[in-house]
Amino acid sequence: MTVQANQEVVPCPHQQVTTMAFRLRDFNRMNPPTFYGFKVDEDPQKFIDEVSKILLAMGLSTSEKVELSTYQLKEVAQAWYVQLRDNRPLRDGPVTWEIFKEAFIDPLFPREMREENVVELINLFQGGRTVHEYSLKFIKLSKYDPSLVSDPRDQMSHFVEGVSEDLQEECH
Repeated sequence: MTVQANQEVVPCPHQQVTTMAFRLRDFNRMNPPTFYGFKVDEDPQKFIDEVSKILLAMGLSTSEKVELSTYQLKEVAQAWYVQLRDNRPLRDGPVTWEIFKEAFIDPLFPREMREENVVELINLFQGGRTVHEYSLKFIKLSKYDPSLVSDPRDQMSHFVEGVSEDLQEECH
């Protein structure tokens, strides 16, 4: 056995920086959304969902997920994150992806907006939509309160309640 075979490979700091630069390049090639935190039409949940898909595909650690996702925060959202990071006690460790997601939604997606989406889900009816269009709207709104549809029976029951009466009669 050679001496080289027994040596431990320790990456130098330059390699770690280079690796993160490559990850950032790969992340940006996937066209992640940007979040500003003050635009009326921004949906923080959609931002988290879209970025999560990319990060999952990249197979990153929890700290890398936070680092890359915060690269997409601008203006108010960036200021929010800097405050979160800098005001976090050292004993709590770095901001993890789970902590980031939970902390992100509360201040940047006001309860009133979330509740509007939940009310829209609760009051959703097929109306003039096709069943497919109704189904897509139902799925889109259900992400705002997963507890309403966490049980498959509850989900099916709520979905069927919104289907047009004509279609309900056809199914019985």
